[in-house]
Amino acid sequence: MRKIPPVNPALLILASCCLLTSQVAPARAGVILNTLQGYDDGQDGWTGGVDGLYSGSGGNTERILLSAGGRVQWRGERDRWRLQMSGGYEESARQVTARNAVLHLRHNRDIGPAWATIAFGQVQANPFQRLESRWLFGAGLRRDLTEDEHGRLALGVTPMLEIERLDGEAGHVTRGRLSVFLHAARELSATTRLDAAVFWQPLFSDLAVSRTVANITLAVEVNGHVDLKVGAAVEDNARPAAGVERMDWSTFVGLGWDF
Repeated sequence: MRKIPPVNPALLILASCCLLTSQVAPARAGVILNTLQGYDDGQDGWTGGVDGLYSGSGGNTERILLSAGGRVQWRGERDRWRLQMSGGYEESARQVTARNAVLHLRHNRDIGPAWATIAFGQVQANPFQRLESRWLFGAGLRRDLTEDEHGRLALGVTPMLEIERLDGEAGHVTRGRLSVFLHAARELSATTRLDAAVFWQPLFSDLAVSRTVANITLAVEVNGHVDLKVGAAVEDNARPAAGVERMDWSTFVGLGWDF
């Protein structure tokens, strides 16, 4: 039987604090998917993972919060395909206060010692942002700035097409955006890993109209396949739809299972 490694008590305290914080996060906070997390896994063939969080309360305060996500990946000698999904549901006093989902398909092909292509398609929906659907299609390049056995720092640039349909508005809006990202993944110890990503996505027609998305996750190995994950995410939309807050944020703590 494999011995379970000890977990730093400070990390457990941090996880508890994030869990308490997540209980008071604003209802508008939605799923913000880190489409880069874990992409440097060196194992060939099929791999995957799932994450989950459940919170509930009753009596004087009735509340249910469900959040789940997963990914499946195939990696060959030079190619990598990844399908990722994430969704959340929140109900307070029997009223739905959050509901959202994201589906992302991504392909990378290594074209040199530090370069790789990027191609992706993504669809998301969030009625609490008046977002009936947002489709993204993009292609570009990624450059590994630094890489060693403990982690990687990468920069990517991807022009993309955005097709957005808003609740209460006829038709859809089609526009072009640039997506620039910086991704850092680092093993802090044999059982602890830090993953962070920042995306900047301005319109081609007006660089001041942009979205900025940031994620950070700390994963602590509980055993060979299960991790305790603690993190935070924020999305800032410089020009949100009418009646929608500019910024969404969330904190989370949960378990992840890799296979």
